[in-house]
Amino acid sequence: MFKTDLTRRGAFGAALAAGTAAACAPTRATAYEGSARFVHGVASGDPRRDAVVIWTRVTPETAGPAPVRWIVASDPKLRRVVASGEVVTDDSRDYTVKVDVAGLKPGRTYHYGFVVGKERSPVGVAKTLPEGGVESVKFAVVSCSNYPFGYFNGYKSIAETPGLDAVLHLGDYIYEYGMDGYGGDVGAKIGRVSEPPHEIVSLADYRARFSQYRRDPDLQAAHAAAPWITIWDDHETTNDSWKKGAQNHQPSEGDWEERKRAALQAYFEWMPIRDPVAGRPWEAINRTFQYADLVTLVMIETRLLARDEQLDYAKDMTLATTTWDVSAKPPKPVAPGMPAPAGAVTRPTPFDVSSGQPTPILDWAKVQAIDPAKPPPGVMFLPDIAAFKARLGDPMRQILGAQQEAWLSEQLGKSAAAKTTWRLIGNQVIMARVDAPDMSGLPEPVVAQVEKIFPPIRKFLQLTKLGLPMNLDAWDGYPAQRDRVLDAFGRLSPNTLVVTGDTHSAWANELQATPGGKRVGVEFGTTSITSPGFGDIFAGVDLGGAIMAKNPVVKWTDQLARGYLLLTISKSEARAEFMKVSTILSRDYKIEKEAAFKVAAQATGTGAIEKA
Repeated sequence: MFKTDLTRRGAFGAALAAGTAAACAPTRATAYEGSARFVHGVASGDPRRDAVVIWTRVTPETAGPAPVRWIVASDPKLRRVVASGEVVTDDSRDYTVKVDVAGLKPGRTYHYGFVVGKERSPVGVAKTLPEGGVESVKFAVVSCSNYPFGYFNGYKSIAETPGLDAVLHLGDYIYEYGMDGYGGDVGAKIGRVSEPPHEIVSLADYRARFSQYRRDPDLQAAHAAAPWITIWDDHETTNDSWKKGAQNHQPSEGDWEERKRAALQAYFEWMPIRDPVAGRPWEAINRTFQYADLVTLVMIETRLLARDEQLDYAKDMTLATTTWDVSAKPPKPVAPGMPAPAGAVTRPTPFDVSSGQPTPILDWAKVQAIDPAKPPPGVMFLPDIAAFKARLGDPMRQILGAQQEAWLSEQLGKSAAAKTTWRLIGNQVIMARVDAPDMSGLPEPVVAQVEKIFPPIRKFLQLTKLGLPMNLDAWDGYPAQRDRVLDAFGRLSPNTLVVTGDTHSAWANELQATPGGKRVGVEFGTTSITSPGFGDIFAGVDLGGAIMAKNPVVKWTDQLARGYLLLTISKSEARAEFMKVSTILSRDYKIEKEAAFKVAAQATGTGAIEKA
């Protein structure tokens, strides 16, 4: 098991001596007189059939260039060396080391490590992609690890899971907030204080935050146990980011492009992902991994490359209005679509909601008698739902961008034409259509309690009566492009699975080309490693049950659990196991399989979600 190898520094030293004669040139490390340590572990990622990225970071006692030797072997003691070499790192890349090791054989497990001066790193496990035929592949799927909110027990469990081919991290690997923000109060109680303590904005800030996360022993163990295939979501930059800004980026924090560039530079330095290709935008991390004839894994980017700004119910939903012809006696409403006469006035429309079915009040005298600031019981001023939905459904709104949308369709078509059994999409935000359930009837004590941590609760609860999407930061905020993508699933891609992060809750969803229409895919959403979700805000309310009752495509959801997803894919079926940790507030925890589902492979289409 890797846990033993992680502490076997002495064995690595012996391996370096024994393996020198067999290693690929250069075989001897440059003499290094300085002193440096490996305190951030090792990692591998972005496997290919003949290559894999290996990573570490050295921490020197004094500044200056540090020559680092790397070694890849076929055994955990690093005696049967297959490749080695030397790189020099310095403060220009924050002393990180990343090597794209080529010339490897497909479908093999390798072991790797590093040395600087007299210091040896832990030993990690890497795997290359298989070719030909393969019986099954096994992924751990993770997202959303907020350091102050709790211990990374999910990562520790992943490190102890045998047989993993890769860890798929779907974003929010770090969080940008300071101790006065999201999670700070919990972190102060359990001794997980953010470094730096303020919100991160500069390159130095982002590097320091990555450094803190990578010192966590459980995260180190998970990285060392298997190769990682990663995409970012928003918190690697800042909350609710899009191509030209973010909800949590303010003018006082400087230029958005500079902040984004700093965040991405730190990401590429600290993650086992290939560096950007010359001439290609840094944001374009969409890429494909081929697991023989079994799975085409397509990782998409939905955050920084092309996403249009998210709509916001508070900012973008206007009140419904009525235009009045005040020249008439008494004034009368102008019929929708008809030209307004000279002198006409437009006023917000009051609705009679006493019957449960909102009805516009179109009597001028009654309208004049209603104080908009204090409408009487049974009367409300409601938003213009039709206008908002028309704006939301604009076919030009992008979450992928036209170029990536075309690329995704191309990857799906190629995979199906090659007779690959499954297509697996690594995706940041929920793709299924999920409308908010009506929660307007919550008891006042519950509302008052929630209001302490979620001030807009009362306005939100009123909106839940209107049949609107639950999350406009998800694909529900970009329905036209989502419809085109789902149509491509149906036309091009039998046996399509989507794995999703972001929501801090677990999901098993059907994907339909049209509401109530043909099933074209299945979505499994992983919960978070530590970050709390909407279910935590509404503690004591069966939010998951309400969501399933409102949305038939949601076959199962847990809005409270912390943990990860194990996805095992074979020729006959895909099996999703939702793993739950008992606590994140203590390192003493238990792991349990909370739920399991399977999807049978089909010659055409995608199978239904069944309990396993």
